Amino acid sequence: GLPACAPTVAAPRKIRWGRDLCEFCHMTFGDRRYGAQIWDATQNRPRIYDDFGCAVVAAFDAGTLDRQDVKVWTIDETKPETWLDARRAMFRVTPTPMGYDHASGTGAAFGLDFAAATKAIKIKAGCEHPAGARS
Repeated sequence: GLPACAPTVAAPRKIRWGRDLCEFCHMTFGDRRYGAQIWDATQNRPRIYDDFGCAVVAAFDAGTLDRQDVKVWTIDETKPETWLDARRAMFRVTPTPMGYDHASGTGAAFGLDFAAATKAIKIKAGCEHPAGARS
């Protein structure tokens, strides 16, 4: 068989720091402590975001944020080489590249679950992107 015909596995891809652009805000990926990816089953590839907030707003706008079958990953702020399942991750409020101010990680400082973090981001985005995310 041809290698291109192999089944695609839903997984985060390697970010090319300083080169890749966020698919929402188009900012270059620069800070290795932040970032998110959402699996796009129609394209068989992850969509990449430099800030978890960009991913939340993009998924909300696409109607996929609350779909449990859509895989979402976020970088572990405490171990930037590690991708976490965002729906199971814990978050904390801290400055992030695009100012949505939620990062994921491990430890006592990370006390917000996915629902609480995404709700706060949607509220903030509703003020900053009136035509976009609103709940």
